[in-house]
Amino acid sequence: MYVQPLRIAVTGTPGTGKTSFCSKLGFKTMSVLDLAIENDTIANVNNSSETVEIDIELLNQKLSEKWKHPPEDTVLIDGHLSHYLPVDRIIVLRCSPDILEKRLIERKWTLEKIQENKEFEFLSAIINELDENIITLELNNSTNSIEHLRNEFILWLNHDKESLMLNLDWISELNP
Repeated sequence: MYVQPLRIAVTGTPGTGKTSFCSKLGFKTMSVLDLAIENDTIANVNNSSETVEIDIELLNQKLSEKWKHPPEDTVLIDGHLSHYLPVDRIIVLRCSPDILEKRLIERKWTLEKIQENKEFEFLSAIINELDENIITLELNNSTNSIEHLRNEFILWLNHDKESLMLNLDWISELNP
């Protein structure tokens, strides 16, 4: 059984594996940044920190108009702001803050940005940003292989009509 084509946000703290995950699924993928560029919703570019500020409210407005009808094929929207867009479902990738730190160090991120993103993940802050009315799947990408996560996603996509949350608590893992 396969559901109708959907727009699925793939979100999570930077470094949780969103792009790697999307690349292994075989679905068309669009990045939030590409959508922002295409829809002229870049608010600011900070060359010193190599960050781009996206007017996510304006992008949401523009896409809500363009995306009134379902897509022809399922499409993944890759980006840590993707859950703010007019999507049908959400996948949240999570990762242990210790592993996340190692990944961001490999990317040569500044210590300040690494700490900021570790704290965001540590506090499960992204969960508070989600629209509880959108069916959501939370996946732990700390030690699971992309293939394992892919299989969980496919099962959920084809069978589950409800959110599946892991209720991860990184604090309790540090203090058993």
